Amino acid sequence: MDKWAKLHWRKNFLNFAVRILNGLMPKVKQTYPQTLMIQNVFDKLDKAYKAEVCAGRFDDVPFQIVTNLKDRNFQRLLQLSRKLLVYFSEDDRYYRQWLGFAMLLVSDEVRRSRDSLSLEGFERLVWEQWQFDMKGAVPEEYFNAHKEDFLNMVMANFLMNLVKPE
Repeated sequence: MDKWAKLHWRKNFLNFAVRILNGLMPKVKQTYPQTLMIQNVFDKLDKAYKAEVCAGRFDDVPFQIVTNLKDRNFQRLLQLSRKLLVYFSEDDRYYRQWLGFAMLLVSDEVRRSRDSLSLEGFERLVWEQWQFDMKGAVPEEYFNAHKEDFLNMVMANFLMNLVKPE
């Protein structure tokens, strides 16, 4: 079986499992710093997702609203991820501790990636991931002055533009 057929079958299985689990998992109120942060992150992901739906990224229908969307698999995956992280972290201090630890490690890794990103690395990564040729488009001084914005492009293409940082 070729890799695209395998991917198709795996996604179908995952989408089915996510649909069932998402329906079974209850929503839980967030009370701890870790779960409040997760809630804020997923609120921003939800906002960006809705902007992408309106832009026609899903179902190829522009100006669509989420309730009319046919393909809601990614939305259910986001919902389930939020529910699982909050549910286990609210009820179990061990999970909450590890969630907090993971968040701190991600913060450190983003900082390390920003500090080590070079203009050449940026150009290569943007081409490899997004097929957008940035060679020679950004002066070195400008790149160094705005490294965080360029790291955002490497990590998430244009998606960071869909939510305003607070």
